[in-house]
Amino acid sequence: MRTAGLFEQDTPQPDGQIFVGASEFVDITSAGAAVPTSSAAGLFTLDVTTASHAAKFFANLKEMLRTGVYASFANGYTAFGTTGPPPVPGPSAVANTSGPLATQGHPPITIANLPTIKGPVNGPLLKGLQINWVDVIYEVDTTALAAATMGLTKTKFPAAGTKAAPVVTNIIALAANGLPTATNTAGQATRTRVAVANPAMDVDDGSEIVLNVNLTLGASGTLHFYGAVVGVSFNFN
Repeated sequence: MRTAGLFEQDTPQPDGQIFVGASEFVDITSAGAAVPTSSAAGLFTLDVTTASHAAKFFANLKEMLRTGVYASFANGYTAFGTTGPPPVPGPSAVANTSGPLATQGHPPITIANLPTIKGPVNGPLLKGLQINWVDVIYEVDTTALAAATMGLTKTKFPAAGTKAAPVVTNIIALAANGLPTATNTAGQATRTRVAVANPAMDVDDGSEIVLNVNLTLGASGTLHFYGAVVGVSFNFN
C-alpha cells in the first residue's frame, strides 16, 4: 500500500512490550555489589550476595517519542474551523481546529464525546508510547529480602537553547507496589506487575523515562535480578 500523503492511525496498538534487561541497569550504590552473572545459556542477571546490601537499580527506557505534528498545506491537510484570511489547516495551535473528523478513536463514541456536543478535538492526536504497566523480574534465594520498592519517573528537560531545571513527575510513585520479598524455589523467578494508574501518551519534547528498582538483601542469601518488562500502547502512524 502506498499513499502520497501521510498514513494516519487514530487508535494505538495496545500490546507492545519493551524488555529492559539486567544489562541496561546500573546499581548506583557501592561498586561491585551487583555482579553481572550468567548461570546458564540465556540467563543473564545482576547478582547481589553482599549481606544487607541495598541495591538501587536504575535504567533509562530507550523509548521513541512523538511530540505531535501540526497540519500544514505542505503535508496535505485541509482547513477546518479556522479563521482567516487565509484559512489555517487543522489541527493547529489555533483554538478549535482539528482534522477532518474533528474526533479521534473508533466507534462507538459516547454522546458526551461527539464533536457536535463536545466540540472538535484540539491540536494533534497524541501518539508515540503510552506506558501501561511494568513487570519486575527477580529471584530471591535462601533468605527473604529486607525490602523491595520500585518507581517510574518522567524527566522533562528545557527546550533547546534555554536553561531551566529539569522537571520530574511520577508515572509510578516509588513504593513497595506489591513487590515480593519472600524466597523463591531455586531456579524460579518471580514476575510482578505494577500498573500505571493513569496511563497517557508521553508527548513532552526532550523527556526521559527512568525506571528505578530498589532491592535490599537480607542477612544472607542471593538476589538474581533479571530486569523488567514494560507494557505499552503505541501509535507511530
